[in-house]
Amino acid sequence: MKKITLIISILIMISANKAEAQQIPLFTQYMFNGTYINPAYTGSKDAMFANLLYRKQWIGFSDAPQTTMFSFDGSLARGSNIGFIYVNDQLGANYTNSFMVDYAFRFQVSNIGRLSFGLSGGFINYGVNRNKLINYNNDIDPKLANTGNIWKPNIDVGVYFDMKNFYAGFSVMGILSNKSDETIHITREYANYFLTVGGIIPLNDKVKFLPSALVKSDFKNPVNIDINAMLEVKERFWIGGSYRTGMLWFTDIDKEARQYDALSFIFEAMVTDRIRLGAAYDFDLTKISNNNGSIELSIGYYITKPKRK
Repeated sequence: MKKITLIISILIMISANKAEAQQIPLFTQYMFNGTYINPAYTGSKDAMFANLLYRKQWIGFSDAPQTTMFSFDGSLARGSNIGFIYVNDQLGANYTNSFMVDYAFRFQVSNIGRLSFGLSGGFINYGVNRNKLINYNNDIDPKLANTGNIWKPNIDVGVYFDMKNFYAGFSVMGILSNKSDETIHITREYANYFLTVGGIIPLNDKVKFLPSALVKSDFKNPVNIDINAMLEVKERFWIGGSYRTGMLWFTDIDKEARQYDALSFIFEAMVTDRIRLGAAYDFDLTKISNNNGSIELSIGYYITKPKRK
């Protein structure tokens, strides 16, 4: 399977030269920790919260994408909230390391609603692990030879509104869209726009229905749409599913090249008053799938007692 490493790396380089670069990875469990896709979500749990998440895509497919994320956020005084996010994203021999610091200011806009504005700033490290490449030769592949390990600045912004039974958010990730140059050919070419909306519908004293949706686009590649449906039981267990698809609204690329469709199963549980565990399994529905799907695991810890879970 080592040949797949080289194939994936070459495909990413080719796509970068076509201005269809590696984009922001998306997690299935994003609705439980929205800081990754919207800095305005920072501190919304009204607690200090740390979270570790690992995603392995296309299980059994050698050198397929895998992503690790660690995040921390918490509330300060007078509406100020801070956070930190580290993300390591790997695809074949290509990798990125992202280090971001978040700040959100939150205030009441009514008796039951809160509005937040968020700003995130940091750096992304792009690179290639040549040890994973087979028969690497500078003379044969000059583009790869010029690909270096470099750092690029990054800025994200967002706005988030939440109340007892409803929330909505909008964010722009990667405002300093990094263009390919002579030293690197694996970058995020365009800013990504995220729109989220969700609600809580009580079914009885113990069970609530949590519908939500996410739309993600860079206006160059297929638009990602997630439709989610979760059940919350006794405020300790969450179980449900998600459907993700790609829509060709702002691009004329071939239909077969769109991002994969998937059905997901999601489970979260508060195993103690402070520890939260989560798991998600994606069933891929397109030709690139090897029928083994993708898996996502997370563990969260409330450093201070949570007011909102």
